[in-house]
Amino acid sequence: MLLEHEQFMEGPRDASSEQGRRAQARGAALAASLNEPLAAFFRRRLGPCQEAEVEDLTQEVFVRAADQLSLAEEEHARAYVFRVAASVWIDRHRRRQARRADRHVPFDPDRHDGEGLDLARQLDARESLRIATQALSTLPERTRAIFILRRIEGLAVREVAHQLGLSTSAVEKHMVRALEHLLAHTRIPR
Repeated sequence: MLLEHEQFMEGPRDASSEQGRRAQARGAALAASLNEPLAAFFRRRLGPCQEAEVEDLTQEVFVRAADQLSLAEEEHARAYVFRVAASVWIDRHRRRQARRADRHVPFDPDRHDGEGLDLARQLDARESLRIATQALSTLPERTRAIFILRRIEGLAVREVAHQLGLSTSAVEKHMVRALEHLLAHTRIPR
């Protein structure tokens, strides 16, 4: 494990006393006994191919639990650690939603590497972008705002409608107008 759960295993700060050493040993044994069950908890949710993330999430549980956990009763400690694990899982889900991780595209050197593009293709892409931007700027303000919220910001029709105080059908009509206008004024392929 990354940090070997050092904070979790420390126990009381006065480790020179016999009681402190026993508490530290109990903490180390508890951390060792919980490592694999916690990893299995996250593996069931992520799948076996995400082993690095499983380790990171398991480590995060021990870091969070170390500050709050009294190792007086092992059964309560186990329950607390798994409650922290559920919280870590929920936080991960929220972070991924906020960052829109489901829309991320993995890096593909053949597709994303700029070295393979020739100068003519780069110039053509820049020209297409300039034309599209110019066409977008000629749209009525509300239609342009709706197009940007839908296509660039990635909001759903309902979210756009709610944000602008419109009906969903009005948003859809503005989108149709915007797309027709852009297709008529650009060389962008459908």
